[in-house]
Amino acid sequence: MLPEQLVDRPLDSMSKMNMGGGSMSKAHTCKISMLWNWYTIDTCFIAKSWHVKSRGMFAGSCIGVFFLVLASQWLHRFAREYDLAIVKRQEARMDTLSTPGDSESSSVDLKANLSTTDPLVHAMSHVWMVKSPSPAVAIRPNFVEHTIRTIIFTVEWGLSYIIMLLFMYYNGYIIISCILGALFGRFIFTYNEAMSCKGENRAGLESDELDRKCCR
Repeated sequence: MLPEQLVDRPLDSMSKMNMGGGSMSKAHTCKISMLWNWYTIDTCFIAKSWHVKSRGMFAGSCIGVFFLVLASQWLHRFAREYDLAIVKRQEARMDTLSTPGDSESSSVDLKANLSTTDPLVHAMSHVWMVKSPSPAVAIRPNFVEHTIRTIIFTVEWGLSYIIMLLFMYYNGYIIISCILGALFGRFIFTYNEAMSCKGENRAGLESDELDRKCCR
């Protein structure tokens, strides 16, 4: 065998390897469409790291999206319960200060116990899952409570935009997962939610204004 042939053979094999490597690198490219699609393999969402390369990964993505929307519904109810707990605590404190006489001592003791309950503890205890809330008067929160409410709102706001971005991929499976997550989340976390927040007008607010401040 001639030396030139020996030189050409490894070059040919290297070129074939490079071509094969190029085809392998192009085998997993992101499929993105601005039209309705049912892509499963090689779909990408939000970032390069979310690149689906198998059916199992895609099934896991759908399940994850479902629970993401479910979590957003839970967080929405959590925020409402935190706001309601702030209102109930302030209302109970005002009732304790304004209730005269000894005949209503038991009621005063009960409201005093409610006034010592931290709103964050009440929201995290999830007692609102099994106990219907009572209507309350809207009251402004203090600085710490307002900071916590702002953080909760920011997380809820961010989740809503992430879900919106997932919708914009127009993937039928992902959209169905989002819809199912919203359906089950709404059913689970709002089945015993108060339909009205009207209460006594201690703060000098009209009833419709109370609804706007207490309900979302």
